Amino acid sequence: MKPLFNTARRFAALFLLTFASGMVADDAPSPAGVVPQGNPPLDPARRVSLEVLVFAPHPDDEVIGCAAVILRAHERQQRAGVVLLTSGDGYPAIAAVVARKERDALAPDDFIRVGALRQQHSLNAMTRLGVSPDLVMFLGYPDSGLEAIYRQDDSAPLTQKFTKKSETYGVTQRDYHSIVHGRPAPYLKASVIGDIAEIIRDRQPKEIYVTHELDTHADHRTAFWFVRDGARAANYTGPILTYVVHGQPPAGPPDRRLVLTKAEMDAKRAALEVHQAGTSPIHDQLAAEYTKPEEQFWISRVEAAAPK
Repeated sequence: MKPLFNTARRFAALFLLTFASGMVADDAPSPAGVVPQGNPPLDPARRVSLEVLVFAPHPDDEVIGCAAVILRAHERQQRAGVVLLTSGDGYPAIAAVVARKERDALAPDDFIRVGALRQQHSLNAMTRLGVSPDLVMFLGYPDSGLEAIYRQDDSAPLTQKFTKKSETYGVTQRDYHSIVHGRPAPYLKASVIGDIAEIIRDRQPKEIYVTHELDTHADHRTAFWFVRDGARAANYTGPILTYVVHGQPPAGPPDRRLVLTKAEMDAKRAALEVHQAGTSPIHDQLAAEYTKPEEQFWISRVEAAAPK
């Protein structure tokens, strides 16, 4: 009987199966390559409307900030979608673990493999929280480079210092722009805002969630600026609910507090543990540190775009 898959396809299937459970042994050998690019299982051109749309700068921030938001949306029979601005491919400590190298020996392909791993983490974690893969969108912009893109003059695309990429890409799942438009987008401010505005216009969310502009991580505060500007360009008039991952929360009380039930706490912890897979010891305490009894949000409103 002839084999059904050639060697490359067999490897890809084994890689996906390994991460599908979300539980990879800490001492498991790193994959020798990366998963070939592919479309989400369902056609993104369907562009179903969403009641809740969560934006996160990196894989794991969507769980840290909004696990209960997503769970409760599903309890209300509402659709929730997630947009990852980056694939988390600019993390030298994790790249060294995945590649089994010293940091000064890391090459661009090592960081690309980290992006593949962390994309798979998000897909697995969101499956645990009830979000189907076609409602998880990876923009593919550069980890550790969002603020530089926002502040540049758009005369030339940014080149990410780790991957050496200058346009959007995805490995485990293709980047949003390539799926929808058939080609990647350059690392320009206008590209990021354009992708976000297009998603908001297409998906028509009732509520948007994103990291707070006071978050001390540069990618996190810049994610807020990009989502704010994209929402304005899309003429979005609903609330933007912001959450803090790093640093102190705003001085005032939160506008919304979600006190998690035990079941929600367990679900959030399990989803965060997915993000720990294959990264030991870097993310060993991720679930312990960020499985908190509340999710807190501060509301921001978007001023209407000036007429052209």
